[in-house]
Amino acid sequence: MATDETQPRIEPLPVEKWAPEVRAVWTADSLKGNEDRLPAHLTQLPDTLDLTRILAHHPELAVALYPLSTLVNAGLLAPRDRELVTLRVALRGGSGYLWSHHYETAQAVGVTEAEVLRTADDPSTAAWSPHEAALITAADEICDASVIGPATWKELRRTYDEARILQLLALVGTYRFLASVLNTAGATLDEWRPERPLPSVTVPAGPRPAR
Repeated sequence: MATDETQPRIEPLPVEKWAPEVRAVWTADSLKGNEDRLPAHLTQLPDTLDLTRILAHHPELAVALYPLSTLVNAGLLAPRDRELVTLRVALRGGSGYLWSHHYETAQAVGVTEAEVLRTADDPSTAAWSPHEAALITAADEICDASVIGPATWKELRRTYDEARILQLLALVGTYRFLASVLNTAGATLDEWRPERPLPSVTVPAGPRPAR
C-alpha cells in the first residue's frame, strides 16, 4: 500500500470515468443482493473497491477478471479453506491491502482472530489440521516454485479432488496477481476498512519442491 511519503502510481479511476462495460459488471458489486445484510455505512459506499477503480483503467482486463474473481471467492472450496490460503498469499505477496480486507473476511466465515494471525507462522509447526497445513504449504510452494510438492500433493489428495486442486491453483494465482497490481500501483486501503499491520511471515526452511 502507499505510505504517507508516497503517492499512488496508478490513481483509482472515478466511477463516472469508467467504460460502460466495466460499470455493467463492477459498479457497486459489493452491494448486489446484499443490501439487507450489510452494515448501514457500507450501503452508502459511492462505488466499489479501490482495487476495482485501479483495474478500471484497463476495461478489457477488468471485465475479464470479474468472473474469475467471482469463481475463486465462491465455487468449490470451503470458505475457511479459501480464507486461510488467501491470507497466506497476501502475506507472501506483502499486500497490506489484501491482508486488511481478508483479516475481516476470514473472521466472517469462522476463522478466529488467533488463527488469522497464525497464518503468518510456519505451517509445519503451527497448530493446524493436516489438511489446513497442506493448504498453507501449497500456497507457499506455488509462490516459491509454481508447483505443489509431492508430500503436500499427497496430503491434499486425501480431501481434494481434481476440480478442487484446480480451484486452489486458481485462487493462489488470482491473489498473487492482485497483490502485484496493488503493490505496484501503490494502492491505499479503502477508507471504510480498518488497516491491519502485516505480521512477519515465517517460511519453512528447506529446498523448494522440484518441478
